[in-house]
Amino acid sequence: MTYFKIDGIDFSHYVNELKVSTNTNYNAQTNAAGNTVVDKINIKRVVEVGIIPLDELEAQSLLSILDRFQVVISYRNPRNSNLVNLTVIIPDNDIEYYTIQENKQMLKAFKLQFTEL
Repeated sequence: MTYFKIDGIDFSHYVNELKVSTNTNYNAQTNAAGNTVVDKINIKRVVEVGIIPLDELEAQSLLSILDRFQVVISYRNPRNSNLVNLTVIIPDNDIEYYTIQENKQMLKAFKLQFTEL
């Protein structure tokens, strides 16, 4: 079953968790009468994806995509099980090796965060 893609490439088999949260952007000001007025600007989704430990060959296609700043992700919406397409940025990622041997390198499990544009 496909439940996570980046730019059309299915990475579902590398995913061990998926968290979707929303951030509401707003502007709050107090008027002369002392009342607070709140203007809702927008709502942006943040998708956090847990990736299992990967060897060097498995990681190459994923890491090359993470060099981009803007991508389109598809994730399975937990509310209705439909795939949702979302244009996002990858604000940062922190990936570290946990074993480097003569012929094999492994990446630790890590989390990626995608923020809706």
